[in-house]
Amino acid sequence: MKRPSRNLNRQRTPQQLVRRALRAWDTDRGWSAIVEMQLRASLLLLDLVRSLCASRSWRRRALGLHVASQLQRRRRSGMGGAMEYALDARQALLLAGLMDSHSGVVCAAVSGLGHRPHPDALETLVALARHADSAMRWNVAVSLGCYQDPAAIGALIQLATDVDSDVRDWATFGLGTLQNADTPGLREVLWRNLGDEDEDVRGEALVGLAARQDLRVIDHLLAQLGPECRVYQLDAAEQLASPLLLPALQALADGLQGSEREGYWFGCLQSAVEACSPALAPDSLG
Repeated sequence: MKRPSRNLNRQRTPQQLVRRALRAWDTDRGWSAIVEMQLRASLLLLDLVRSLCASRSWRRRALGLHVASQLQRRRRSGMGGAMEYALDARQALLLAGLMDSHSGVVCAAVSGLGHRPHPDALETLVALARHADSAMRWNVAVSLGCYQDPAAIGALIQLATDVDSDVRDWATFGLGTLQNADTPGLREVLWRNLGDEDEDVRGEALVGLAARQDLRVIDHLLAQLGPECRVYQLDAAEQLASPLLLPALQALADGLQGSEREGYWFGCLQSAVEACSPALAPDSLG
C-alpha cells in the first residue's frame, strides 16, 4: 500500500517557507508554503508579516498580504478548523496594501479583503472594477461578492458584462449566489448572461435567477435537463422546487444505471427531485 506523502512544510521554519514561496512564486508549491504560514498565527509570525509588507520588494509585500489575509491558529488535533487571529491588525495591512505602487501588491490586498472584508475598502474596490488589467478585475469580482452594499452590486453588474469570461463568471456568481439583493438591474444582467457564450456564466446566471424564484427560467431548464446537464441546472431546479420540472428530472434519474447512480452529481439530482416533489416516496430513486 502506498504511504500518504508527508507535509514537509510542517517541519520548515517561517523563514524557510518565505524563501520557498518566493522561489516558487505563483505555483502550487509556493502556495502550499503560504498556506502553511497562514496556519501558524503567532505574535512572531505577525511581526514577520509586517516586515514583509514593509519590504522594498513587491513580491515580498504581496507575500505578506497573502499570509495576512488568512492568518489563523491551528486548533488542537480533533477539534477541527482554525481560530481567527489579530483580525484588526491584518485588515489594516490589507487596507494599506490597496494604496501600494505595484499592481501585484494591490491584487494581493484586493484578494485578502475578499477573505476578510472591511467597509473602508469598498470605495477603492469599486474604483478598481474599471482597472485595465483583467487579473485585477477578476480579483475585484471575487472580493465584491462578500460586500452586501448597493455600490458593490453596481460594480458587480458592470463586471458581469466584462470582456473577459472569467471576470463575467465570478461577477455573475457574486450577483446570483453571494448577494442577497433582488433589484431590476441585477435581474436584467442575469437574464442577459443567461445567453452568454460561456457555459459557466450561463450556469451562474441560471442559478441566480432560480434563487430569486424567477419562474421564467423554467422553460430554459426544461430544455436543458438531459443526460449532459450540469450541476448548475440541478441546483436551479432544486431552488425553484417546481412540480413542472419533476417529469424531466424523474426521466433523467430513471435513465441512469450502475455507477451513474452515485457521486456528487447524482446527489444533486436526488435533491432536485425531492425538492420538486414534496410527497416523494423514500425509494423513488431506487
